[in-house]
Amino acid sequence: MVKEKAFAKANLFLDIVGKRPDEYHNLEMVMAPTSLYDTLTFQKTNELGVHLTTNCPITEKPEENLVVKIAQELMKTYQIDGGVKIDLKKRIPIAAGLGGGSADGAATLRGMNRLFKLKLPNKTLADIGESFGSDIPYCIYNQLCIARGKGEQLFFLKGRLNLNALLITPPVQTSTKSVFDTVDMAKVPTVKITGMTNALYNKNRQLIMNELYNALEPFALEAVPEVRALKKKLEAFDVDGMVMSGTGGTFVVFPKDKKQSQEIIDSLDKKMFAECVKIY
Repeated sequence: MVKEKAFAKANLFLDIVGKRPDEYHNLEMVMAPTSLYDTLTFQKTNELGVHLTTNCPITEKPEENLVVKIAQELMKTYQIDGGVKIDLKKRIPIAAGLGGGSADGAATLRGMNRLFKLKLPNKTLADIGESFGSDIPYCIYNQLCIARGKGEQLFFLKGRLNLNALLITPPVQTSTKSVFDTVDMAKVPTVKITGMTNALYNKNRQLIMNELYNALEPFALEAVPEVRALKKKLEAFDVDGMVMSGTGGTFVVFPKDKKQSQEIIDSLDKKMFAECVKIY
Protein backbone atom coordinates (compact mmCIF):
# COMPACT_ATOMS: atom_id res chain seq x y z
CA MET A 1 0.00 0.00 0.00
CA VAL A 2 1.20 3.50 -0.88
CA LYS A 3 -0.04 6.88 0.36
CA GLU A 4 0.42 10.23 -1.36
CA LYS A 5 -0.52 13.75 -0.29
CA ALA A 6 -1.89 16.05 -2.98
CA PHE A 7 -1.12 19.63 -1.92
CA ALA A 8 -3.20 22.63 -2.99
CA LYS A 9 -1.38 25.49 -4.71
CA ALA A 10 -1.85 29.23 -4.30
CA ASN A 11 -1.23 31.85 -6.98
CA LEU A 12 0.58 34.82 -5.46
CA PHE A 13 0.93 36.45 -8.86
CA LEU A 14 -0.90 35.77 -12.13
CA ASP A 15 -0.57 37.86 -15.28
CA ILE A 16 -2.20 37.21 -18.65
CA VAL A 17 0.48 37.84 -21.27
CA GLY A 18 -1.67 37.22 -24.34
CA LYS A 19 -3.87 34.79 -26.23
CA ARG A 20 -2.38 31.81 -28.03
CA PRO A 21 -3.31 30.45 -31.48
CA ASP A 22 -4.74 27.35 -29.73
CA GLU A 23 -7.24 29.62 -27.89
CA TYR A 24 -5.47 29.18 -24.53
CA HIS A 25 -3.76 32.13 -22.87
CA ASN A 26 -0.09 32.62 -22.14
CA LEU A 27 0.36 33.25 -18.44
CA GLU A 28 3.11 34.36 -16.10
CA MET A 29 2.58 33.18 -12.54
CA VAL A 30 4.12 32.66 -9.15
CA MET A 31 2.76 29.45 -7.67
CA ALA A 32 3.39 28.30 -4.11
CA PRO A 33 2.46 25.08 -2.31
CA THR A 34 0.18 25.20 0.71
CA SER A 35 -0.28 22.91 3.71
CA LEU A 36 -3.82 21.95 2.59
CA TYR A 37 -3.93 18.53 0.95
CA ASP A 38 -6.03 15.62 -0.27
CA THR A 39 -4.91 12.07 0.58
CA LEU A 40 -4.73 9.25 -1.95
CA THR A 41 -4.13 5.60 -1.00
CA PHE A 42 -3.06 3.03 -3.62
CA GLN A 43 -3.31 -0.73 -3.23
CA LYS A 44 -2.70 -3.57 -5.68
CA THR A 45 -5.59 -5.91 -6.39
CA ASN A 46 -6.12 -9.01 -8.51
CA GLU A 47 -9.32 -7.41 -9.80
CA LEU A 48 -8.46 -5.97 -13.21
CA GLY A 49 -8.69 -2.24 -13.84
CA VAL A 50 -8.78 0.90 -11.69
CA HIS A 51 -11.22 1.04 -8.80
CA LEU A 52 -11.81 4.43 -7.15
CA THR A 53 -13.53 5.18 -3.87
CA THR A 54 -13.88 8.71 -2.53
CA ASN A 55 -15.56 10.73 0.18
CA CYS A 56 -16.48 13.36 -2.43
CA PRO A 57 -17.54 12.16 -5.89
CA ILE A 58 -16.31 14.75 -8.41
CA THR A 59 -17.74 13.24 -11.59
CA GLU A 60 -21.00 11.46 -12.28
CA LYS A 61 -19.12 8.31 -13.29
CA PRO A 62 -15.91 7.20 -11.53
CA GLU A 63 -14.22 6.45 -14.87
CA GLU A 64 -14.51 10.15 -15.80
CA ASN A 65 -12.40 11.16 -12.81
CA LEU A 66 -8.93 12.46 -13.69
CA VAL A 67 -7.38 10.09 -11.12
CA VAL A 68 -8.87 7.08 -12.90
CA LYS A 69 -7.90 8.33 -16.37
CA ILE A 70 -4.27 8.85 -15.35
CA ALA A 71 -4.03 5.50 -13.58
CA GLN A 72 -5.51 3.74 -16.62
CA GLU A 73 -3.02 5.50 -18.91
CA LEU A 74 -0.07 4.33 -16.80
CA MET A 75 -1.37 0.76 -16.65
CA LYS A 76 -1.80 0.69 -20.42
CA THR A 77 1.50 2.41 -21.30
CA TYR A 78 3.64 0.35 -18.92
CA GLN A 79 1.66 -2.90 -19.32
CA ILE A 80 0.87 -3.24 -15.63
CA ASP A 81 -0.86 -6.54 -14.79
CA GLY A 82 -3.71 -6.83 -12.32
CA GLY A 83 -5.49 -3.81 -10.96
CA VAL A 84 -5.34 -1.02 -8.43
CA LYS A 85 -7.66 0.28 -5.74
CA ILE A 86 -7.43 4.02 -5.15
CA ASP A 87 -9.07 5.79 -2.23
CA LEU A 88 -9.30 9.58 -2.53
CA LYS A 89 -10.04 11.63 0.58
CA LYS A 90 -10.73 15.18 -0.55
CA ARG A 91 -10.25 18.29 1.55
CA ILE A 92 -9.34 20.77 -1.17
CA PRO A 93 -12.46 22.55 -2.49
CA ILE A 94 -13.43 21.58 -6.04
CA ALA A 95 -13.14 24.09 -8.93
CA ALA A 96 -11.86 26.75 -6.54
CA GLY A 97 -8.58 27.94 -8.07
CA LEU A 98 -6.42 25.79 -5.79
CA GLY A 99 -5.43 23.14 -8.33
CA GLY A 100 -7.10 20.31 -6.40
CA GLY A 101 -7.79 18.18 -9.47
CA SER A 102 -4.27 18.70 -10.80
CA ALA A 103 -2.80 17.89 -7.38
CA ASP A 104 -4.78 14.63 -7.29
CA GLY A 105 -3.62 13.82 -10.82
CA ALA A 106 0.01 14.44 -9.89
CA ALA A 107 -0.34 12.37 -6.71
CA THR A 108 -1.74 9.55 -8.85
CA LEU A 109 1.34 9.64 -11.08
CA ARG A 110 3.65 9.58 -8.05
CA GLY A 111 1.63 6.93 -6.22
CA MET A 112 1.37 4.55 -9.19
CA ASN A 113 5.07 5.06 -9.89
CA ARG A 114 5.93 3.96 -6.35
CA LEU A 115 3.35 1.17 -6.04
CA PHE A 116 4.37 -0.58 -9.27
CA LYS A 117 8.07 0.36 -8.99
CA LEU A 118 8.11 1.98 -12.42
CA LYS A 119 11.14 4.11 -11.42
CA LEU A 120 10.05 6.98 -13.64
CA PRO A 121 11.80 10.31 -12.95
CA ASN A 122 9.76 13.39 -12.09
CA LYS A 123 10.43 14.85 -15.55
CA THR A 124 8.72 11.87 -17.17
CA LEU A 125 5.80 12.06 -14.74
CA ALA A 126 5.45 15.79 -15.49
CA ASP A 127 5.48 15.14 -19.25
CA ILE A 128 2.74 12.52 -18.88
CA GLY A 129 0.76 14.81 -16.59
CA GLU A 130 0.91 17.76 -18.97
CA SER A 131 -1.32 15.94 -21.45
CA PHE A 132 -3.99 15.77 -18.74
CA GLY A 133 -3.69 19.31 -17.36
CA SER A 134 -1.40 22.34 -17.50
CA ASP A 135 -0.98 22.54 -13.70
CA ILE A 136 -0.04 18.88 -13.23
CA PRO A 137 3.70 19.37 -13.97
CA TYR A 138 3.84 21.98 -11.19
CA CYS A 139 1.99 19.64 -8.81
CA ILE A 140 4.51 16.85 -9.47
CA TYR A 141 7.28 19.01 -7.98
CA ASN A 142 5.16 21.08 -5.55
CA GLN A 143 7.75 23.82 -5.09
CA LEU A 144 7.69 27.61 -5.13
CA CYS A 145 8.14 28.58 -8.77
CA ILE A 146 7.53 30.91 -11.68
CA ALA A 147 5.29 29.26 -14.27
CA ARG A 148 4.91 30.44 -17.86
CA GLY A 149 3.07 29.36 -21.00
CA LYS A 150 -0.16 27.59 -20.03
CA GLY A 151 1.53 26.88 -16.68
CA GLU A 152 3.74 24.01 -17.79
CA GLN A 153 7.04 25.94 -18.13
CA LEU A 154 8.50 25.89 -14.63
CA PHE A 155 11.36 27.89 -13.13
CA PHE A 156 11.93 26.95 -9.49
CA LEU A 157 12.78 29.48 -6.79
CA LYS A 158 15.03 28.68 -3.86
CA GLY A 159 13.81 28.42 -0.27
CA ARG A 160 10.40 28.34 1.39
CA LEU A 161 8.12 31.18 2.40
CA ASN A 162 6.41 29.85 5.57
CA LEU A 163 3.69 32.49 5.43
CA ASN A 164 0.52 32.17 7.52
CA ALA A 165 -2.63 32.58 5.44
CA LEU A 166 -6.34 31.90 5.25
CA LEU A 167 -7.89 30.13 2.27
CA ILE A 168 -11.52 31.17 1.90
CA THR A 169 -13.81 29.72 -0.77
CA PRO A 170 -17.45 30.66 -1.45
CA PRO A 171 -19.97 27.81 -1.87
CA VAL A 172 -19.80 27.86 -5.67
CA GLN A 173 -17.67 26.05 -8.24
CA THR A 174 -15.92 28.41 -10.66
CA SER A 175 -15.42 27.21 -14.23
CA THR A 176 -11.90 27.92 -15.48
CA LYS A 177 -13.13 28.10 -19.08
CA SER A 178 -16.00 30.46 -18.30
CA VAL A 179 -13.68 32.92 -16.54
CA PHE A 180 -11.07 32.85 -19.32
CA ASP A 181 -13.85 33.26 -21.91
CA THR A 182 -14.67 36.68 -20.40
CA VAL A 183 -11.07 37.97 -20.57
CA ASP A 184 -10.67 41.13 -22.64
CA MET A 185 -6.95 41.69 -23.21
CA ALA A 186 -7.58 45.41 -23.76
CA LYS A 187 -8.61 45.59 -20.08
CA VAL A 188 -5.56 43.73 -18.74
CA PRO A 189 -2.95 46.20 -17.42
CA THR A 190 0.78 45.65 -17.81
CA VAL A 191 2.11 44.42 -14.47
CA LYS A 192 5.68 43.15 -14.25
CA ILE A 193 6.42 39.97 -12.32
CA THR A 194 9.83 41.32 -11.27
CA GLY A 195 8.36 43.14 -8.27
CA MET A 196 7.07 39.86 -6.86
CA THR A 197 10.19 37.86 -7.70
CA ASN A 198 12.39 40.48 -5.99
CA ALA A 199 10.14 40.37 -2.92
CA LEU A 200 10.37 36.57 -2.84
CA TYR A 201 14.13 36.59 -3.32
CA ASN A 202 14.50 38.92 -0.33
CA LYS A 203 11.88 36.98 1.70
CA ASN A 204 10.31 40.39 2.46
CA ARG A 205 6.74 39.76 3.66
CA GLN A 206 5.58 43.37 3.28
CA LEU A 207 6.89 43.58 -0.27
CA ILE A 208 5.20 40.26 -1.09
CA MET A 209 1.91 41.68 0.23
CA ASN A 210 2.36 44.76 -1.98
CA GLU A 211 2.96 42.65 -5.09
CA LEU A 212 0.02 40.21 -4.79
CA TYR A 213 -1.78 40.29 -8.14
CA ASN A 214 -4.19 38.30 -10.27
CA ALA A 215 -5.19 39.68 -13.67
CA LEU A 216 -8.15 37.25 -13.75
CA GLU A 217 -9.69 38.66 -10.58
CA PRO A 218 -11.79 41.48 -12.12
CA PHE A 219 -13.19 39.09 -14.73
CA ALA A 220 -14.10 36.48 -12.08
CA LEU A 221 -15.68 39.17 -9.90
CA GLU A 222 -17.84 40.23 -12.82
CA ALA A 223 -18.77 36.69 -13.85
CA VAL A 224 -19.45 35.11 -10.43
CA PRO A 225 -21.65 37.02 -7.93
CA GLU A 226 -20.59 34.80 -5.01
CA VAL A 227 -16.92 35.65 -5.60
CA ARG A 228 -17.79 39.34 -5.82
CA ALA A 229 -19.73 39.18 -2.53
CA LEU A 230 -16.87 37.40 -0.74
CA LYS A 231 -14.32 39.98 -1.93
CA LYS A 232 -16.54 42.81 -0.67
CA LYS A 233 -16.91 41.13 2.71
CA LEU A 234 -13.17 40.55 3.08
CA GLU A 235 -12.40 44.16 2.16
CA ALA A 236 -14.06 45.22 5.41
CA PHE A 237 -11.10 43.69 7.27
CA ASP A 238 -7.80 45.55 7.27
CA VAL A 239 -5.72 42.51 6.34
CA ASP A 240 -2.08 42.71 5.30
CA GLY A 241 -2.78 41.29 1.85
CA MET A 242 -5.31 39.38 -0.23
CA VAL A 243 -5.43 37.87 -3.72
CA MET A 244 -7.69 35.51 -5.64
CA SER A 245 -6.03 32.19 -6.56
CA GLY A 246 -6.25 30.93 -10.14
CA THR A 247 -9.66 31.52 -11.69
CA GLY A 248 -11.26 31.65 -8.24
CA GLY A 249 -13.27 31.69 -6.26
CA THR A 250 -10.76 31.09 -3.41
CA PHE A 251 -9.09 34.11 -1.86
CA VAL A 252 -5.68 33.79 -0.25
CA VAL A 253 -5.87 36.13 2.73
CA PHE A 254 -2.95 37.26 4.89
CA PRO A 255 -4.36 38.45 8.24
CA LYS A 256 -2.34 40.53 10.67
CA ASP A 257 -2.45 37.85 13.39
CA LYS A 258 -4.34 34.81 14.73
CA LYS A 259 -6.96 37.03 16.36
CA GLN A 260 -7.87 38.63 13.06
CA SER A 261 -7.90 35.21 11.37
CA GLN A 262 -10.50 34.01 13.85
CA GLU A 263 -12.55 37.19 13.48
CA ILE A 264 -12.69 36.65 9.72
CA ILE A 265 -13.66 32.98 10.09
CA ASP A 266 -16.36 33.83 12.64
CA SER A 267 -17.87 36.37 10.24
CA LEU A 268 -18.25 33.91 7.36
CA ASP A 269 -21.33 31.98 6.31
CA LYS A 270 -21.00 28.38 7.51
CA LYS A 271 -21.36 27.15 3.91
CA MET A 272 -18.01 28.72 3.04
CA PHE A 273 -14.73 26.84 3.22
CA ALA A 274 -12.15 28.51 5.46
CA GLU A 275 -8.82 26.99 6.46
CA CYS A 276 -5.72 28.38 8.18
CA VAL A 277 -2.70 27.23 6.16
CA LYS A 278 0.98 27.74 5.59
CA ILE A 279 2.13 29.04 2.22
CA TYR A 280 5.48 27.45 1.42
